Amino acid sequence: MIIDTTAAARRVGRDQLAEWLAEQRVFISSAMGDTMAERRAVAEAVEGLSARPVWFEEFGRDADAEEAYLGELEASTIYVGVLNELYGRPNPPDGDSATEIEYRRARQIGKRINVYVAAEAPGREGSLARFIERVRFSVTTETYSDVADLARRVERRLGELAAEALTPWIKVGDFVFRADEITDSGTKLTIKARVGEEIAHRLEELRDQGFGRQQSDVVLRSRVAAGKLMNVQRTYRAGGGEDLMIELGNVQPVRGDRMRAGTDGHTPDDLVELGVRSLFLGEPIPDRLGMLSFMTETGIKADDLRQAFELPNEFAEAVVRLVVVEGLVGSSNAQRVVSISVGPRNGNVRHLEIEWVEPKIYSDVEPQHRHVEGDWYRPA
Repeated sequence: MIIDTTAAARRVGRDQLAEWLAEQRVFISSAMGDTMAERRAVAEAVEGLSARPVWFEEFGRDADAEEAYLGELEASTIYVGVLNELYGRPNPPDGDSATEIEYRRARQIGKRINVYVAAEAPGREGSLARFIERVRFSVTTETYSDVADLARRVERRLGELAAEALTPWIKVGDFVFRADEITDSGTKLTIKARVGEEIAHRLEELRDQGFGRQQSDVVLRSRVAAGKLMNVQRTYRAGGGEDLMIELGNVQPVRGDRMRAGTDGHTPDDLVELGVRSLFLGEPIPDRLGMLSFMTETGIKADDLRQAFELPNEFAEAVVRLVVVEGLVGSSNAQRVVSISVGPRNGNVRHLEIEWVEPKIYSDVEPQHRHVEGDWYRPA
């Protein structure tokens, strides 16, 4: 793959940012005993950007605390955790604080997770320190020096989240980059982007080849399709900026082998899960499959995963998602990929979670969800 890592710094326009933020509900999670000033600063920062802060002080609901916390969390789009010195009151049955319960639930239901840790906390409780270690194994945290610094970091992060949402990652052939705009009419795709010179040049070379139209696979969110490269147009703007427009025609879904079979008591979807677990977590394929172990093939390209593993944390999750969608959906081993979470790299390991929906085989049977979670070690 050729990955355009210059695209991550892109900022969206003020109007686009305001429109996106107006639709966001930002859940604020912390131990209230030592973060009241931080909570208010985050709420004011969120409101100042036209988003809606969701914090316990303003719930206004006639419900017990646990129901209020988790109900409002599930109705939110973004999770912001603030961790200072106090862990919070342990709750039965496991002794977890409300903050840890909320964090864990936010990850389970696929919220955008953002956690801020006080840089100076000499009285930090051991239970909170251990919680922070668990968090850092799965997500990248930020440290804040004071309340004003926390507010600035939250404002900046909301702008980054808007850019991520409004400039989605896409894979066209072997080229991976952010798109500014994608128009998908079913059989035609028009992509507008600002990409590095390497990708722009390679796409122009494909356009200029004199024999026929080049066929390219396209991966976007949970869609995998193939189309003919009809046109690549580069526009040079005043000030040195460049825009690229890519047009693909005759776009059709990519479908793998529909003749899926099980063996040795395993359904076809069991075999796919075995393959995913082997590929990412290193779990062995059962010996009794013997020569039929090829039936656990997932369609996911191991070489692309190796490349994605080595990427900086800010790119890894998005690129892994494209590689997994291309493999599972493009080979008809999944109807769609629901969520992927790739934690920061700690030496040779990242924490990984993948959830996907099995292919729909029968119209009257709803496909099941599959979930894999564990430690993904650097591929050999």
